[in-house]
Amino acid sequence: MFEFFNQPEVIKTIVTIGSMMLFFVGLFGLLTRKNLIKIFISVAIMETSIFLLFIGLTFKIDSIAPILDSAHTDVAMMNDPIPHAMILTAIVIGMAVLALGVSFAIEYFKLTGNTDIDKMNEMRH
Repeated sequence: MFEFFNQPEVIKTIVTIGSMMLFFVGLFGLLTRKNLIKIFISVAIMETSIFLLFIGLTFKIDSIAPILDSAHTDVAMMNDPIPHAMILTAIVIGMAVLALGVSFAIEYFKLTGNTDIDKMNEMRH
């Protein structure tokens, strides 16, 4: 019964639909929330959905890990490590940007006592 879900096309469809749903959850949070911290978390959720989409679409089920040794020398049977390395780099950069944004929001709250974006009026004249 569950052999249907082990097909590459079905897995790619599930990954695509799941990451799109996660992206839209983050987009909903981004568009409806006014708190700075919640906005940054929503952007991080959207970013994570893109990471899951890229990794899910480049991973091949019947392939092996890209490690060369005496037992595994056929490069054609290995997963491509480049997308995984690029996503790992993007995760590190995304977490650094999230930490910086949240720290700015915390400092803004310490200065003004406010995190609502509708009440930010320091730059208005």
